[in-house]
Amino acid sequence: MGTLQRFGYLCSLALSATLLAMGASQPPRRIHSNLESSQTFTLTGNTRPMRAPDQGEVDPGLPLTRMTLHFALSAAQIADQQQLLKQQATRKGAQYHKWLTPEEYAARFGVNMADIEQISAWLAQAGFSDIEVARSHTAIGFSGSAAQVQNVFRTPIHRYRMNDGKMHYANTSDPVLPKALQGVAASLRGLNDIHPRPRLRPHFTSSISGNHFLTPDDFATIYNLQPLYGSGIDGTGQKIAIVGQTDIALSDIQAFRTAAGLPQNDPQIILTGTDPGTNTDDENESDLDIEWAGGVAKNATIVFVTSTDVFTSLTYAITNNVAPVIAITYGNCEAELGAAYSNTLNSLFAQATMQGITVVAASGDAGAADCDDTSVATSGLAVDFPASSPYVTGLGGTAFNEGTGSYWGSTNNAYGGSALSYIPEVAWNDTSTANGLSGSGGGASLFFTKPSWQAGTGVPNDGARDVPDLALASAPNHDGLLYCTAGSCVNGFRDANQNLTVVGGTSAASPSFAGIVALLNQQTKSAQGNINPNLYSLASFSTDAFHDVTSGNNIVPCQQGSPNCPTTGQMGFSAGTGYDQVTGLGSVDAYNLIREWGGDFTVSVTPTTLSVARGASANVVVAVAPEGNFAGAVSFTCSVPSTLTNTTCSIPGTVTGSGNATLTITTGASAATPDWRWFGKWFGKFPPSNGPFAPVALAGLLLVAVVCCLGLRRRGPALCGAAVLLFAVATTSCGDGSGSATSTVTPSMQPVTQTGTVTINATSGILTNSATISVTVP
Repeated sequence: MGTLQRFGYLCSLALSATLLAMGASQPPRRIHSNLESSQTFTLTGNTRPMRAPDQGEVDPGLPLTRMTLHFALSAAQIADQQQLLKQQATRKGAQYHKWLTPEEYAARFGVNMADIEQISAWLAQAGFSDIEVARSHTAIGFSGSAAQVQNVFRTPIHRYRMNDGKMHYANTSDPVLPKALQGVAASLRGLNDIHPRPRLRPHFTSSISGNHFLTPDDFATIYNLQPLYGSGIDGTGQKIAIVGQTDIALSDIQAFRTAAGLPQNDPQIILTGTDPGTNTDDENESDLDIEWAGGVAKNATIVFVTSTDVFTSLTYAITNNVAPVIAITYGNCEAELGAAYSNTLNSLFAQATMQGITVVAASGDAGAADCDDTSVATSGLAVDFPASSPYVTGLGGTAFNEGTGSYWGSTNNAYGGSALSYIPEVAWNDTSTANGLSGSGGGASLFFTKPSWQAGTGVPNDGARDVPDLALASAPNHDGLLYCTAGSCVNGFRDANQNLTVVGGTSAASPSFAGIVALLNQQTKSAQGNINPNLYSLASFSTDAFHDVTSGNNIVPCQQGSPNCPTTGQMGFSAGTGYDQVTGLGSVDAYNLIREWGGDFTVSVTPTTLSVARGASANVVVAVAPEGNFAGAVSFTCSVPSTLTNTTCSIPGTVTGSGNATLTITTGASAATPDWRWFGKWFGKFPPSNGPFAPVALAGLLLVAVVCCLGLRRRGPALCGAAVLLFAVATTSCGDGSGSATSTVTPSMQPVTQTGTVTINATSGILTNSATISVTVP
């Protein structure tokens, strides 16, 4: 079977299956001309900045496997996406946590299938093979040679020798595409083989060091997971996806679980595309991720998705809804990844949110200088992607700071643990000449603006998405995490020489917290999607769900004259009260975090209607009732509408968790309003009763009298006097409108009944709820 025939068979099979799943729903077509046209455009932002020596063009036959053309959302789809994301996150709303399936996402936010078929046929005609349409209809993958890429996309592929001496290839210019794809194509990935970097920090120690190291049992004690395990919340029935770019040995995972006293539970493995083989650094990273995600959520199913590139694995995990929690411990600094591909992946993370998937990522290990990998920063302040995506929860790092406290037992228990309680933490920063840049990644995003939910004490007013969101133990030296890799565990956690294999870095924090999210899903019986809005909401009122880390920094040395480098030659951020760009909201007390998750409150008033006499006051009971395990302090404000003149309200004090407050409404003894109904006796039906137009009518009558007087003065004083007399008579005596003149009506000063709705706003942190009371002032 030829390439085009093979493509046609596979594509038609996939599209037919998708059509059946989707029904007739299709986005509108967006390609309206021939892709073979000579008209073209440049897809900007798709060239990786290279700081390595150029070694010239690659061999024309060099295979480029797994290139991916990603599609942009239309303007209408972007508006629809933002509306749906808001609806899915609005508590008590009809769409709250109503997650989409991949097919529903494709039908709503993908590309029309006729457009997909046209693009696929164009790629096949150009000689590309292995053409595969993403389940979400947002991308097409394909393979080809360097010569084909240069011929079709007009970008040469060159070799570069990197700092580590290894050779890599990359495109030298942005690709050129048919004009018909402008606005449809978002990015073209796979034109280089420079993959995201793992974030682990290995540390090896002897058996006689006397240092402390973390096992899953220690982690559970320090971050208060033991009460959850005791109540059966251990990950049963949950899934966590770990994404990587290597093969692994199941024997390492099995050895870790045996050493940690965990039940055997081998990960499921999904290979997408070409087998990547085994790479030592990547294998170490993936072993850490799998072992510690499963070490925290000990009965959860771990799914390891692997390919030749971790972002390919990540894309597969999201578009195929592999698991409701995904941990990624790889990343690039934003500038290296570029705006085009960062925005493409950000759209992918929005898709994950709409499908109910929580994505957790490491914030990087180079302190405030994520683009640098030497001992002195030269590239300026930078943060790591994907942690900087607003749809991703970024995990920074802490180190333990025992001081004079006693936090460790003298012996290990049956599970290898010796921690006795929570241990105070500081920001992790081991930066030194020997260690290089080594600390908790954090700072402000270059690409993403500050989301509305990122608010609270300490959050910078910088207009940018700030990272990290949280932090957990990450210091390889104090105290590192034990793990098993490359056959290192033969006697518990020890190798044949009785040494331990120890690791740190924010790579340790990300999978560990992914395990906590799996426990959260089990407790709430629901996937969570993007947890960041609720994290910041909870932090705004909870007193025990977070450990505020207020000491330490991620400051690193920088070369003077380089971007952001002050005269001190040091740049970065310091931990402080509330949020900071080193440890985020701090570390977590997992039990309290999960117990209070989704906490909210209601506010009601008794009575709901009230009559208050003039010059008097009345009280209303304002009741606060918790939802879930809400225990925040609620404060109040109230507002009076303009229809209630000289009326005020107040609600002093606060309510913590649940209870009552008192709303006091006070009216003033204001001057009564004249009763203009006498005018209607004389002027028929206008105005029929006392009201705001009566004075206007009287003033109008006076004006008529004056005008008449001015107009009649030529005819003599007598006529002018008659006009004034007529006004005087009208304002002192008139009949009842039926011709009778038997009574005299004069204006009286009577109050007018006023009504309005008083609004009570109750606030705890960034949570706000309201109630209203209808007030009458007779």
